[in-house]
Amino acid sequence: MSAPLRIAICVPTRRRETDLARALASLGAIAVPADCEARVIVVENDEAHERPLPPCALPVRRVFEPRAGIPYARNRALDEAASTSDRIVFIDDDETVEPDILARLLATERATGADAVTGPSLPRFAPDAPAWAARSRAFEPQRHATGARRPTAFTNNVMVRTEALGEPPMRFDESMRFTGGSDKEFFTRLAAAGRVIAWADDAVAYEWYPRERTSFRWLFQRSFRLGSVARQTERLPGLRGRATVCWRALRFSARAAKRALRSIADPAVAVAHASWDCGRAAGLVYGAFGGRYDEYRTR
Repeated sequence: MSAPLRIAICVPTRRRETDLARALASLGAIAVPADCEARVIVVENDEAHERPLPPCALPVRRVFEPRAGIPYARNRALDEAASTSDRIVFIDDDETVEPDILARLLATERATGADAVTGPSLPRFAPDAPAWAARSRAFEPQRHATGARRPTAFTNNVMVRTEALGEPPMRFDESMRFTGGSDKEFFTRLAAAGRVIAWADDAVAYEWYPRERTSFRWLFQRSFRLGSVARQTERLPGLRGRATVCWRALRFSARAAKRALRSIADPAVAVAHASWDCGRAAGLVYGAFGGRYDEYRTR
């Protein structure tokens, strides 16, 4: 009988006890396939402390990474998982997952031969969230057919073959510690190295949005940040890269006007769409000319 496939589910976190407890409870409910064994690695991006870890039905190892910045925590997860795991899964600490997520990720991997498989992270809102948050669908990710090849992935819902990361394993770019985007840059680099990333639309995670994130301002700021790091995350250097992102900024500006007109009968939805599209356009231009937006520095 062959040895079980060893899966490490990595959860970077920083001072989010309530979110982490919800995430670990969800991971404990995963139906682990019969030919697999799974464990959880919690990387606390903080100094070591004695606070108890929330319960989880799967085996959990907790480690501490005192250097502030999500790429440091992600790299610490790789350090802990790479030598003892055949597959590495990342989810965020403010997420939950469907119980069949491992089975779905593995099914797509086996059907496509992909080196990494990623799926959707769908929004879940606080009870007092404004109605436009769900109605606008501004928080929802783009969806694709299962098996579709993708140019990148994010650590909110992804599984990667450990061997695909090379030896020594690839690292997340630690210069992006406060800008965000190190996960997209990492998987863009993985794809550029010839590795295949596939989409599993039925491997579902959920991102839980607190009330303070369901605002027009937050939408604008998040989209601005995504735009500001586009040249780095998508590996678009030089004048050609600058021209590419500026052209994309024009397209987002045009889309902002088009979607605002389409949603004119629902002003809140129109503002939500405009916040996202205008934020992205502004961020793209800002980043194209050397601007750096450290969204995570104050956290």
